[in-house]
Amino acid sequence: MNFSTDMNINAAEPAYLRNLPTGKAEQSADTGFQDMLSDMVKQVNTLQKDADASIHGLATGATTNVHDVTIKMAEAGVAFDLMMQVRNKLLEAYQQIIKMQA
Repeated sequence: MNFSTDMNINAAEPAYLRNLPTGKAEQSADTGFQDMLSDMVKQVNTLQKDADASIHGLATGATTNVHDVTIKMAEAGVAFDLMMQVRNKLLEAYQQIIKMQA
């Protein structure tokens, strides 16, 4: 297979991955860790609200495309799972720091 280097790979990324910080120098020095986590929670919340709205639309008959509803539900679920894994890793790191101080 021959892949072109000018393809826009970001267009195929799910919404929950598009705006995550990359850790590159393009990130502003003013953006703090707390802001990053807050933005991540807001993005997950937005995805869950969109999924709920699409489910409601399907139930009321406003939407007939089950495929789109399923995709929105899956995106919201994966984004929530990612957020919970980040939370778990942060909690583990905090507990390790507490153990080192004792």
